[in-house]
Amino acid sequence: MEMFRETLEFCQLTDVGYSGRWFTWERGNLPKTCIQERLDKGVANENWISMFPMVKVQHLVHSFSDHCPLLINTAKEDKRRPKSHFKFEAWWILEDSFLDEAKHIWETTSRSFLQKLESLRAGLEDWARRVRKRKQGKKDLLSTKLLKLMEEEKGR
Repeated sequence: MEMFRETLEFCQLTDVGYSGRWFTWERGNLPKTCIQERLDKGVANENWISMFPMVKVQHLVHSFSDHCPLLINTAKEDKRRPKSHFKFEAWWILEDSFLDEAKHIWETTSRSFLQKLESLRAGLEDWARRVRKRKQGKKDLLSTKLLKLMEEEKGR
């Protein structure tokens, strides 16, 4: 083990840390005989760390091996909400205003084909949000009226 440490030092490699369980190797399944150690590590030199300053090493759960797999992520974490993929909703075509809205968006965008598609995507998502909000308002209004009618019925 001492030779391994000397080799790391000679090569100017340092441990980049980890997240997850503290151990990467486990032997035995009874509390008295179970041995857990952190044998597997992510190491790097200064140049590599300067290229990937956001490096994260994660100890994953093992299943077949007695060693945990390591997941090394060099990408910066994106804290923003991931961009969702466009999904055409079947209920849209049942809405009376759908065709007019789609035609209007398409015809008022005078850019390249891909840009027109992007405008159509954004416009339909915005339109769907407005329709959902309007429907929710109607539902809330009708629910309130129904509750009032039920209360009146109980009072009789």
